Amino acid sequence: MLAATLICGASVFTSCDNNSDNPVPSKKKYRLVQRKEVYDNTDAYYITDYGYDDQGRLISLKRVGYNTQYSDGAFVDANYTYTYEDHCIIERHLNSNYIYYYTLNDDGLVVKVQSASIEDGVETPGYPDYLQYKDGRILSIEDTNAKHLTVFHYEGDDLMYFQREDVEVSPVLYTYTRTELSVDHGYLNTPYTTMDEPLYMMGYFGKPSKHLESHKKSETKDSKIYALFDYDYTYTIADGHIVEMVEVTHMIIDYVFYKDDSTKTTTSTFTYEEY
Repeated sequence: MLAATLICGASVFTSCDNNSDNPVPSKKKYRLVQRKEVYDNTDAYYITDYGYDDQGRLISLKRVGYNTQYSDGAFVDANYTYTYEDHCIIERHLNSNYIYYYTLNDDGLVVKVQSASIEDGVETPGYPDYLQYKDGRILSIEDTNAKHLTVFHYEGDDLMYFQREDVEVSPVLYTYTRTELSVDHGYLNTPYTTMDEPLYMMGYFGKPSKHLESHKKSETKDSKIYALFDYDYTYTIADGHIVEMVEVTHMIIDYVFYKDDSTKTTTSTFTYEEY
């Protein structure tokens, strides 16, 4: 789920007149420390906590789910740690046997993602993804496993749509409608995966879109399945970042053995700390 994103740890430059008795103060910086997702008409919710090192880099993410309808208590949905080496970030999934290696270029952007599974202490590498950039934004992602290419299209500073090309799997098209809202620091949906991508939040996958989306549409169609997801977003903004986001999702799935047409609402609240 990986799916939304925000930029943490970005440099802020200020200037002041040396002859002035009242120099311009440095702009405050914030980083996300917790997100809570609540699903309407259920007792289910998720809490994600983010941890950082003394350099402001993300070092941990833990997502805990709560749903008394199906279980007796909390369950760990994701538990990741991050370590940093020369031109490489290592993401370890503590609640599974997966590890991910992110190769960085000289600009600090991810250009290769290599997964591996671990069994009895032995790593088995998966197929890598290769990423290309233009003007600091994702241009394409080559998935060597599914043998397809995802291409991204922009208008000005905003991602407007991306789609799979050269497909041997289900074609996918995502389109965005943008608002006039622009935040210094807040949640932005990531185009890299379907879940929140924490490294995208930290800027390792390039610049985010300048304006927040009000609507997103995802469409998949092949001989066996048709799936359409419509997402509508509203925001509450304070001190230059998002403190609440309401996502209304309308889902249509028509599969050979399964059909669904439903709508759900998720309210996410975000907690930040100044650093």
